[in-house]
Amino acid sequence: MPEPRESAMPRFAAGDTVLHASEGVCSVQEIRSMRFGTAAEQPYYILKPSTVKSSSTVYMPVARGNAVLRRLLTRADIDALIERSRTCGPLWVEDSKQRREVFRRVLQEGDYAQIIHMISEIHIHGEQRTAEGRKPCAGDEAILSEAEHLLHQEFSCVLNLSAEETIRYVRDRLENA
Repeated sequence: MPEPRESAMPRFAAGDTVLHASEGVCSVQEIRSMRFGTAAEQPYYILKPSTVKSSSTVYMPVARGNAVLRRLLTRADIDALIERSRTCGPLWVEDSKQRREVFRRVLQEGDYAQIIHMISEIHIHGEQRTAEGRKPCAGDEAILSEAEHLLHQEFSCVLNLSAEETIRYVRDRLENA
């Protein structure tokens, strides 16, 4: 019997909490050898997304899971990202279409410090619009919602806070530098 490739050796164990790019925070329920269709039997991570609304189970080959899953950040990691976000250059572009492209690129790149900075800028400009008697830009609000969901699911899990408390946690650290 050939020795398993290193990439097929599980990096995570049952009970670990990991981040899946599209499912968000997941719990590794177990690792089990399985066969789907005509493919050879191979080890799979059995993942349970932690979102309250999700009843799904995710089956991911260990080799692929090792490449795409990652351990959650720590509180120190989160604090360092918040601190680093203060050093990011301005992202705001007055033209809403160009701004949406810039913000989409920030989300795709996945740099949490940049995303925190972007969220902060959207909040600031939204508050300015509200103070002027105008509604926040719908496109900005959509990006804001997506960005907050991306960050806050992991941050809330790590910090053991609700989404609202997590938003306050990040804002407090940004304001109290």
